[in-house]
Amino acid sequence: MRRAVLAAVIVAAAVSAPACSPASLFGDDDSGAIPVPTAQQSGPLPSSQQFDRPFPVAGESWDATVTLSNLRIVPSTAYSDAVVVVDVRAVQASGQPELGPDDFSAFDPSGRPFERIESPAGTIDDPLVPSVLSFPGEEIRGMVAWTMPRGHRIGRIDLVAPRTIGSVTVTRQPEDPTAT
Repeated sequence: MRRAVLAAVIVAAAVSAPACSPASLFGDDDSGAIPVPTAQQSGPLPSSQQFDRPFPVAGESWDATVTLSNLRIVPSTAYSDAVVVVDVRAVQASGQPELGPDDFSAFDPSGRPFERIESPAGTIDDPLVPSVLSFPGEEIRGMVAWTMPRGHRIGRIDLVAPRTIGSVTVTRQPEDPTAT
């Protein structure tokens, strides 16, 4: 009878053990432990976004929605590389958002950054200028431009704010009007 009870205890311990290794039967195995977060994540939270759909961005004491649209290559004689442009629309939700072209970055599919055009006046019609949105519903519009080596592809555009990274993956490449 004692052997049957002992066998039942061993079987019950094996079934209820968190891992299959013999060490876990005796509490020697830490591989089944679940990590407990000790602090909140610091820094911006990344999020995947889509073109032509507003997405939230946040700063220390502000919130806004941003829409990226109309990704295209524009003809330019000022640059030997292609000029990639995106339209930006930002609408204030609360606080005083500060947004400008420095908050946007563009990358090729392997993650290499493209150079943002610092002063695109004359290359694009309505460059985005650094702005502070003061009241709910206030909006800004403008364009951000980068140079991209001809024949390369754009992979994503990121908007980095103090508490948010909105990343838009480019799946449909813009057509180069100067390509023959």
